[in-house]
Amino acid sequence: MRSEKAMRLHPGICTAVVMAMCAAAPTRSAHAQVFDFGQIDAFESLGSGTQKGGQPAKVIVDDSDRHTVLFTVIESNTDAKIYWKSKDGEQTTTIKGSSMQAFQTNGQFKIEAAGDANHSFKYGYVLLRLKNDKNAAEDKI
Repeated sequence: MRSEKAMRLHPGICTAVVMAMCAAAPTRSAHAQVFDFGQIDAFESLGSGTQKGGQPAKVIVDDSDRHTVLFTVIESNTDAKIYWKSKDGEQTTTIKGSSMQAFQTNGQFKIEAAGDANHSFKYGYVLLRLKNDKNAAEDKI
């Protein structure tokens, strides 16, 4: 089921949102990835927060849709653990320090801070729903 909050955006607008997020994020490193903005079905949400060690993992995505999550660690004194489901299955990665990364998910994305309550990271994200295979095929016709 699609979120009623989702807003369909032109790929050019999505590019501008991503560029603004990159410019505003004071990261020490960013990883370049090829991304087809034509695959974006809708903008779903953006958010920010602080994840402290010892807290349960924060769920950003938990549905059956495909998404891209543009995730930025803004400030950190611990490792950010990222759990997501890709087309290849369950994945886990660790982000050390400030960084920006894009993740393509198949319905699951959550974050967790390593350590105790004295350790945390501040983050921001943009959540974009991707077209399903049927919608993507129709666009190519």
